[in-house]
Amino acid sequence: MMVAPPVRKGDHKWMRRPLPAETLSAKQQHCITTAIYFEARGETVKGQAAVAQVILNRVRNPAYPDSACGVVYQNAEMRNRCQFSFACDGASERLKSERARKQAEWIAKAVTKGELFIPEIGSSTHYFADYVRPKWAGSMVKMASIGAHHFFKTRRGGWR
Repeated sequence: MMVAPPVRKGDHKWMRRPLPAETLSAKQQHCITTAIYFEARGETVKGQAAVAQVILNRVRNPAYPDSACGVVYQNAEMRNRCQFSFACDGASERLKSERARKQAEWIAKAVTKGELFIPEIGSSTHYFADYVRPKWAGSMVKMASIGAHHFFKTRRGGWR
């Protein structure tokens, strides 16, 4: 059974929305696992869980698609302009490291079930790696830096 994450003061109200039951399906878990693998494979468990939490925050947020695969592959047809860079960079999505894949699978399931939650990123719906400087970052609230990623939430709870 999936529970809504703990909502703290300052988190957006949509955090209380439960995830759709199909979020635990093999297909949806594969999308989350693939995103963790390619976006945060070299990070700690906490850093990888934070990426998964952003994906699930977007699933809960009515401004985004209501499935993990919908979130991960949103705008994937727009080369280098999608939500998660691995989804539209043209590179293979083959998960080559068995160990890293298994860890990403475990993290995806634990975050989805609410067994693993990173309070300091709360209702963050955006992040970026420390080697890029996206324009949107200045219009959002920085929540935390974990490993090589910086996490942000919107000011009003929607897309921006």
